[in-house]
Amino acid sequence: MNRKHMPLLIGGVVALLLAAALSYLLFSAKGSYADGFSGLSNVQGRLQRLTSRAVFPSEPNVQAMGKQVEIYQDYLDGLFESMSQGQIATEPITRDRFRQLMEAVLRQLMNDARAKSVALPPDFAFGFQRYAAGNLPVEEEMGRLVDQLRSIAALCEILYDAGIGELVSVERTVFEKDAQVAVPEEEQGRRGRNRAEPVAVATSTELFRDPDGLFTKEHYVLSYRAQDAANWKALDRLARGAPFTVVTKLEISNPARPAVVPPKVEEKVAVPSQPVSTTGWQAPPGAAGTGVTKEEPAILPRELRVVAGQELPNVRLEVDLYRFAETAVDVAKGEENP
Repeated sequence: MNRKHMPLLIGGVVALLLAAALSYLLFSAKGSYADGFSGLSNVQGRLQRLTSRAVFPSEPNVQAMGKQVEIYQDYLDGLFESMSQGQIATEPITRDRFRQLMEAVLRQLMNDARAKSVALPPDFAFGFQRYAAGNLPVEEEMGRLVDQLRSIAALCEILYDAGIGELVSVERTVFEKDAQVAVPEEEQGRRGRNRAEPVAVATSTELFRDPDGLFTKEHYVLSYRAQDAANWKALDRLARGAPFTVVTKLEISNPARPAVVPPKVEEKVAVPSQPVSTTGWQAPPGAAGTGVTKEEPAILPRELRVVAGQELPNVRLEVDLYRFAETAVDVAKGEENP
């Protein structure tokens, strides 16, 4: 090949390579454009279908959901009504009215206990000793005190109807500020000097309130003496509600149970065998030295067979008494205004 044509040949090869590269880039860009245009068309079609369809929810769906809301609302109202049976509505009360109500309720409890043969401790005030003595609470504490008074009255009436033998004590949450037990200064100083001495944690006296405003609950402890039948009857009555009560703890102890003393049995004493008489005479079975065993009686005496059931065991009953919102509307208001 002539040397003077070499530059032309090289230039032609380079031109072909550039043309091939440009052709490849052109076809690649055309494919990408086709793919992008196809995706854009799909998105535009979907957007057009979404904007042209009917608005959700439709009117029939709205009506169906409204009927379901009414059904659930009726169920909720019925549930609150059933759980609130036996619950006395809270009402404003004055100090004079509080004194009269306290005297009337305590007198009624004493009369009912006397009528139903229920023994009570002397000067029993059912956990309200301070107010039975004539003291009056402050205005802010009377509402909760009235609820406690009526709740204790309802619980005591349940125990009376069950047939208990004796009501020993009634404990409530003492939340009044002027009734809190303060630690003496001498005790505080002694605790400060002795760091190793454990300090008892004070129990909260605040009324438990549900975060959603559904209910409040109060804790009570009742100690009494009763037969098993009366105790089961009281538990069955509490399980039926009115007022809504949950038994949190039950302790039954019988300190008067008699000790069982089994009858004494004499042990058999081994004696040497007697020689056989040649004349044919032997000592009678009951003679001295023969070691006759005293037989155990087949049936034990009644005082040994009956070891429980005649005495009244001590019962300690702890319950939580609930107060529910009056209606579901009150609950909705509580959720809107926490």
